[in-house]
Amino acid sequence: MKILKTHGPIFLLMLATVFAAFGRLTTTPLWDGTDAQIICDAHSLSRDPADMFHHVGFYFSQPLLQLVFLTEYRLFGLNVGGYLAVNLLIHALNAFVVYMLVNMLFPRRNMAVVAALMFALGVGSYGRVFTTVHALESLLLAMLHLLVLYFFIRNDFRRDGRLRSPFFIAGLAIFLLSGLTRASSFSLLCCLLAYKAFFHRRRGRPVWSPDLLIFIIVGTVFYVGQAQWGFGQPTVFGGGGEQTYFSILSVKNLFRYLTLMFFPLQRSPMIETAPFWVAWLFEARTWIRFALTIAIVSYSFFGFVFGSRAIRFFIAWTYITLLPFTAHTVAGQWLNLNHLYLASLGFCVVIAAGAAGCSSLLARAGRRRYLPYLAPLLLAAVALGLTHQLDSKYKAIARWPESQQLREQVSHACSPGGGDRMPGTLLPRR
Repeated sequence: MKILKTHGPIFLLMLATVFAAFGRLTTTPLWDGTDAQIICDAHSLSRDPADMFHHVGFYFSQPLLQLVFLTEYRLFGLNVGGYLAVNLLIHALNAFVVYMLVNMLFPRRNMAVVAALMFALGVGSYGRVFTTVHALESLLLAMLHLLVLYFFIRNDFRRDGRLRSPFFIAGLAIFLLSGLTRASSFSLLCCLLAYKAFFHRRRGRPVWSPDLLIFIIVGTVFYVGQAQWGFGQPTVFGGGGEQTYFSILSVKNLFRYLTLMFFPLQRSPMIETAPFWVAWLFEARTWIRFALTIAIVSYSFFGFVFGSRAIRFFIAWTYITLLPFTAHTVAGQWLNLNHLYLASLGFCVVIAAGAAGCSSLLARAGRRRYLPYLAPLLLAAVALGLTHQLDSKYKAIARWPESQQLREQVSHACSPGGGDRMPGTLLPRR
């Protein structure tokens, strides 16, 4: 009861903030081809869901994600608004876990609330992940990632890393249940290692403690099983993406993603209709990105040298969670805004910590002590503006004849007369 009284209002705040800010996104009709494919595949699999469990590959191919899509189809059918509402609900839960995690590591309740609110408003990720059904993958895997990390750290704080603790068992169970992708497993294990590296002296325990070693062993076994038996593509998805590669260009892509969280202007038709000052900023983008890159490198270096353990951890978090997604195609394509979702947590924490620190220095300055909070407020306003611009763009696309035809194809494929269709089969073109 004490936990509910202390943290319950924060959860309600996150829930109200997310739906107040992004509730209108749920009114966008179906327009995305991948979303249509997911709904049709869920319809095909819903006829005999038990058949999935007969394949060992199912257990190594994001089983929870697949089951959630099937459950959504049973609940909402072709109503895309229901799927998007679930995405927002999961995002609100993620924001609450962010609050709990930050409050535990610093602990500074006000700063944790600011960081969680920034994350809830899409600061750093800028809303792309809220606008499609298939973004559930990023949201759900991020929630599992955060929960595993929270239970692992809480077990270290409260139970000295004991293996029989309910916190450790819960974290390990979620890790096994999630069926994380290889990239997610890599970043999660590296985040656990980073936590141990920065906090082991404070806790008086070795870096390579039994709890960490068990997670590494389980992750390695799961990786081998996934390579041996896992499906090439998740069951609910159809069609593979273009092959990606890591090279020296991946280092550049890492800093591209980092600067994008500060300066989210990319070449887009939306620039043509934006206010004149946005066009000016876009024209100066090369110099702005260069200056931001220098500032990011400088802050990262001095943050690691002089920052607190928690600041070092969240700086490391930002880099680690981006590393697996810095690959590029043969043509050099690299950008996927969904990859910023989990990394934006570190960004929000660093900005919130800076604002709270500057505010504490102005404690005797009266109302001026609130001036540092203009920075997170400005970033939140930019995130909201960009998200709603994206939503307006997608609503316009949903009115195109091609989108109407797509909805008709989905309706036909999911109707009783739609015939038998194997999951992953592309929709017919009319």
